[in-house]
Amino acid sequence: MTFEIDVEIEQKVADFYQSLGINQGPGDIQYRLILLVLDKNEGKVTEFAEIREYTDRFADKGSIGSKMKTVFQLEGLAEKVKRGGYVITDKGIIAANFIKATTDFYKKTKRLGDIIERMP
Repeated sequence: MTFEIDVEIEQKVADFYQSLGINQGPGDIQYRLILLVLDKNEGKVTEFAEIREYTDRFADKGSIGSKMKTVFQLEGLAEKVKRGGYVITDKGIIAANFIKATTDFYKKTKRLGDIIERMP
């Protein structure tokens, strides 16, 4: 199953969770995008350049590589299989599904808020 990653909506979702005080995981746009790119390429190697296509506008040089080492590999969400190549693990797929669920929750909450605003 392939899906498109909407960077704009993911940024809004991250901002929403940050407004609730959640700065890691769902509130971290880099984390969200990296997981979604890895999940999109499930079953094949994800090149570092593919991840950078989505994260460059949100990240300083070196921060994505650092996050891959200190968060994704250390926590077992992804495995490095070659220089600049990663595969998502089962644990990473679970985390990606959680990130997708947080996006769905945001959309439902936003829609409900819009409905309530229009009520007389």
